[in-house]
Amino acid sequence: MNYHDAIQALSHLAVVSDYYLQVTIDNTGKILSPHPSFGQPPTFFENKEKTIYFSDCFEASNWEIYENKRIKAWRNSSKSFTVSLQKKTSSEGDLVNTKWEFFFLTEEFDICLGIGHPDPSPMPYSLGLGNFFESDTSEGKEIIDSILEDKLLGFWEFDLAKKSDKISQGFGQILGYTQDELAGTTLISWDKHIHPEDYTYLLHDLGNHFKSSGNTPFKREFRINRKTDQTIWALGFGKTIEWSTEGHPTKILGCILDISDRKKQEIWVKEHHYFLKELAFEQSHTLRARVANILGIVDILESEPQNAESNRLVQLIKNETKLLDQSLKKSIKESVQKNMSLENDFLNEKSTSSL
Repeated sequence: MNYHDAIQALSHLAVVSDYYLQVTIDNTGKILSPHPSFGQPPTFFENKEKTIYFSDCFEASNWEIYENKRIKAWRNSSKSFTVSLQKKTSSEGDLVNTKWEFFFLTEEFDICLGIGHPDPSPMPYSLGLGNFFESDTSEGKEIIDSILEDKLLGFWEFDLAKKSDKISQGFGQILGYTQDELAGTTLISWDKHIHPEDYTYLLHDLGNHFKSSGNTPFKREFRINRKTDQTIWALGFGKTIEWSTEGHPTKILGCILDISDRKKQEIWVKEHHYFLKELAFEQSHTLRARVANILGIVDILESEPQNAESNRLVQLIKNETKLLDQSLKKSIKESVQKNMSLENDFLNEKSTSSL
């Protein structure tokens, strides 16, 4: 699967969704194809003879922002760039904030296909990942947001009839292959890069997807081993796009997202949780055990003959030791609760920031 195949797949996402926007712009700012998915267009679209420009569709002051991003991507030989723009929703100039990723369609870097969505997004996504492009689940939000946040590793396609698979150029480079290797005649299979411990689970989920005739989503977190022996945590989505007349899957299309940062956070949280449990155990058992020993010694002293002053001191030690034990119990409880609260706040913050 080449770069243009991947862009076509992304373009299809915008077409089938009522939520995503799509537009093509040349380097002069001329709108070449305001697709219906571009959203509710201003009335000037009704004039077929009129040439439409960037400032007709977006806030005019945004052109400099867009152009700077485009030129920077061109100089860095990047295939895409992201930018936030204020889109006009009426001929009166009403605006809505939108977030876009633009892809270069020509080698001259002069024509860009843009796919965007409102930002922030108050409305639900109408597409999901169970069917990859057309589903009523809410998981489609995860793939598009990840794509727009530069977390997309690439696309893959598997032909069960021919027992062959293809990967996008970008995905191949992530795996560690050179341009010459990717341009060679030998097909590169990405499944051999799946971590052995995760491979069985991935096949299990893929099997469930097949058994349900595509109704059960294919979605699996797993590790990918690069040629450089580095490991990437990935989230894979897939959709069966072709079935035989007997109802057997013949071709699958999927994409891979990088979730390494999320996994690092999850591992940190687990380690932190384990540390808190160990700390609570240490405080509860070790420190309070010392307090219990002191109380035991005091009990022995109480049983021995004493004068009034000695007895007063023993009772004073006993009372202070009990107060110390109560303070330790309270401190341990409050410490654990506070750290657990901070941990939950951290997780909620990371979860919200990924949306």
